[in-house]
Amino acid sequence: MNTLKFLALAGLGVAGVLLLTTDKGKELRGNIADTAGKWGKKLRKSAGENLDRLNELKDMVGDEISGLSDDARSRIMQILDESAKVGKSMKAKFSTEVE
Repeated sequence: MNTLKFLALAGLGVAGVLLLTTDKGKELRGNIADTAGKWGKKLRKSAGENLDRLNELKDMVGDEISGLSDDARSRIMQILDESAKVGKSMKAKFSTEVE
């Protein structure tokens, strides 16, 4: 193991011990948890907004593709439906994992 790797691992070990054993570490862990919670809320909000935009796009495209063949219209709507389902699934999965 070269010196740089050793120093990096030693630094991580010291940081881990400090986080787990000191009062400042407990405070820092609390701050990290608070920050992670805030990021989670922002991400869930963003996912919901993006899902709403996708549904708006689906409605708009559905109105605008009337001149295409039935097969093309069907495929475009299928792609948008699948995208919406994936978005809902991701939002639900993320919401349950973060909470």
